[in-house]
Amino acid sequence: MLKDSTAVIGLGFGGMTVTYEFQERNYLTYSVNGSEQDIKSIPNAKNSMRLEGYDGLAGNRELAYGALKGNKHILKKLKEIEKKIIIVIASAGGSTGSGCIPFVSEILVQNPDKIVVPVILMPRQDESIQKRLNAYNVAKELMQIEELGAIIFVNNESYSDLKKINTILVNMLDAFLSDTSYSSGSNFDDSEKMKMLKDNGAFVIAMLSDKNSENNKVTTSDMVKALTVKNIFLPINADGIVGNLGIINQGKNKIDEHEIEKAIGVPENIFTGSNGAVNIACASGLSFPVEYIKKLGKDASDEQRARLNRRQSLTLLDDLEEIESPVVPDNKSVSKRKRTSLELLEGLD
Repeated sequence: MLKDSTAVIGLGFGGMTVTYEFQERNYLTYSVNGSEQDIKSIPNAKNSMRLEGYDGLAGNRELAYGALKGNKHILKKLKEIEKKIIIVIASAGGSTGSGCIPFVSEILVQNPDKIVVPVILMPRQDESIQKRLNAYNVAKELMQIEELGAIIFVNNESYSDLKKINTILVNMLDAFLSDTSYSSGSNFDDSEKMKMLKDNGAFVIAMLSDKNSENNKVTTSDMVKALTVKNIFLPINADGIVGNLGIINQGKNKIDEHEIEKAIGVPENIFTGSNGAVNIACASGLSFPVEYIKKLGKDASDEQRARLNRRQSLTLLDDLEEIESPVVPDNKSVSKRKRTSLELLEGLD
């Protein structure tokens, strides 16, 4: 099972919190934070490393580069992780996690044998201006790293209880990575699961159990709703772009993949299996939720402008970038961020 080939890295307090739940399920985990208080709040976290000289970044994600550059021993340890799949988790609205995850992800993908899967926890629409701007910027930066595998955009607005969101996320990914089901018919094997995780684009997953459903059987309609409406991720774009669809049927259940195709689009690949412990449906290679992220950033930017206007400090807006759609650039030029990331690699070998 893929679980044995997976490591999880938590960056910042939000990332550490989710990563600890993976540790509780016996995954190899690492945590990185600058705040001594945050680290002390999860005292049993294994492989917990502190960014020395940075007791938290106070909302300023721009400090992340300096924090990592001053703690290259941490980057060296992360770079030496031997697992095939590396899940990197951070709160998009924070500072340590939000600032570090693009650099850490870009360093990890320099090894072409690794599948690097970032998970970013997106803030609610009513959270602070800075958190929403941080989220816009980190999403934009991650989407520009073409070598990344799937990116998982968790929507913290899906439930009022953030711990519930975290637990649902970990339970679903753990079920996907731990699945060893097989049948005399079709099987959704590990190579196909890796294919789904390796494809660059958005990734969503849904999990339902027959024993918790009406009539003790999950229907195709239930699964479509769980994947597209009642889930914990940013909305799937209505453009029909999808690379892969994966389905694991619980026991002898039979989820109709054609109904899922009607909801999300026709994929290049469909992987199905039976006799699973639960019903799982997942999609990867989806187009990025650009419009949602653009609106998040634009609304925050507009509010910032209005606030500065009220303070009669419009001149301070000269350096405020206009919000643009965070799309992956077509050209192959090396970005400033990538050059900076590669600088962090110096001396790690």
